[in-house]
Amino acid sequence: MPELQVIVILVVVIFMGRWLESIMGFGGTVLALPALAILTPGLHVTETLVPVLALGNIVCCIGIVWVGHKDLVWKEYAIIVCWAALGLPLGFWLAGYAPEAMLRLVLGGFILAVAAVNIARMWKPDTDVEMPQGPVMRFLLRLALVTGGIIHGMFTTGGPLLVIYATKALRTKGLFRVTLALVWLTLNIIMVTGWLLHGRIAPHVWPLAGITIPFIILAVFVGDHFHHRIPEALFRKVVYLLLLVAGASLVWKSLPQVLQMQGI
Repeated sequence: MPELQVIVILVVVIFMGRWLESIMGFGGTVLALPALAILTPGLHVTETLVPVLALGNIVCCIGIVWVGHKDLVWKEYAIIVCWAALGLPLGFWLAGYAPEAMLRLVLGGFILAVAAVNIARMWKPDTDVEMPQGPVMRFLLRLALVTGGIIHGMFTTGGPLLVIYATKALRTKGLFRVTLALVWLTLNIIMVTGWLLHGRIAPHVWPLAGITIPFIILAVFVGDHFHHRIPEALFRKVVYLLLLVAGASLVWKSLPQVLQMQGI
């Protein structure tokens, strides 16, 4: 078991991440993982932090779905999960073979571009930035779902691509939050089941995850209180700002590795 100071940091960061996720419907893992990687260097990222966060995400999403189940959009949930599921097997297969740093860099750049365009359109409604419509838009959104499934299967970080689809398909903050929570719950149960079958969850992960659960439950209820008080327009802007942070963190982490691979 880690030192008390490390456990306190773990609990505080996870509480803040899950509080934000309960408000917005996503972002808890994206923001908590890099923070914990910096603040708790003694905890291995892939062997400890990722499974602890994945298990905590399951608890968080159960809570979000439970308190907001009336807002579930089953049709969009099925579309997201089915299209993302097409990419999951390929992601599992590619894991360990594809150049991770390069894929993360491309993913981060794509998310940055999408977030920046949508932020420009929201803050300046008369902006001349054009977005594809009709069949082209539908194709791009389905492609985002499949690609998100591939990336999720490889690195458990395909969420931002699924959020891009959800911002177009789910028009109110309540529908967005609860439906995405059920998506994360489904995907992470699949991921954790795969890890268990392949013995990828170390014994020390379970007590660490258990310590965080009461604080995650508290975060869900506190976050739900804030969710109902945030204006719809502000909610959408925060979603894209979080995507901007997610894309920037991927680029920041991956660019030095890619440059090193290229001998630059």
